[in-house]
Order: sequence, then structure tokens, then C-alpha cells
Amino acid sequence: MSSIITGLFSSQGQSAQIGADLENAGFNYSDYVMYLHEKPIKKEIKTSIWRSFFNDKTQLEDDSLVISVKVTDPKEEEKVTEIFKKNKVFHQNYFENIKLQDVKSLEYLKKIVTVRAKALIYSSPAIHHHDPLSGMSSELIFGKER
Repeated sequence: MSSIITGLFSSQGQSAQIGADLENAGFNYSDYVMYLHEKPIKKEIKTSIWRSFFNDKTQLEDDSLVISVKVTDPKEEEKVTEIFKKNKVFHQNYFENIKLQDVKSLEYLKKIVTVRAKALIYSSPAIHHHDPLSGMSSELIFGKER
């Protein structure tokens, strides 16, 4: 099964260049998904989506772009990472054992990211306020002055 690398970029205007870079590196058009929107989205909404999706405090000034690329081996991973870096990726995620068909929906991808983020939240260790088996400490001194 393949894996997916997802990158978040600052502008949808980068889509043509990133697509060309991916295809020049040997990826087919069917090996990646660009999540484009036709209607402009308000800056506040995009920033809110960005923050919930990537847990980042960045303020978006432009129409952001998300791209998912299917990779099947470490060489392909390296190629995609280099292309993403070249095009100034803001944030990148790697998802193992997932089909590109599954992440064609941006909503599904968001659910995966949310579940992954929740899994990374560590549970706090058990806190013991007192030990019921221990008696009074021998350090206490009653009735004596120092």
C-alpha cells in the first residue's frame, strides 16, 4: 500500500508550478491531488481552517493550497520533500498505508489529521496526593522547642 505526503502552501497560484515540478520528477497527474476552490474564501475563515488543520498560529494572507502526493518508496518521498521545500511548503504531513483515493476528499484528510493529533496528546500520569499506608513522618517533633 502506498503512503501520502501532504503539503500546505501559501497560494493557489503555485499549483501550476508544483504540478509541473511533480510531473518533471516522474509523478503522473493521477499520483497527486490539489485541493483547489473556485470561490474566494475570507482570510479569517482560511486562517481558522489552517489553525485547526495544522495547529499553527500563522496568519494567512492569500488563498492557501493543499496538495497530497502518493509515494511508494523512500526515493519518491525524498523527491516530493525536495519539491515541497523548493516551493516553500509551510507544513508537511506524512501518512503511511493510505490510498490516494481515500484522501481525494479534503474533509476525509482533515479527519485523519485530527485523529492523528489526538493520538499524540499524552495522558497525564496518575497523581497520588497521599499514600494511605504511610503513617506520620518521623520528622515531626511534638512538644519540644528548638
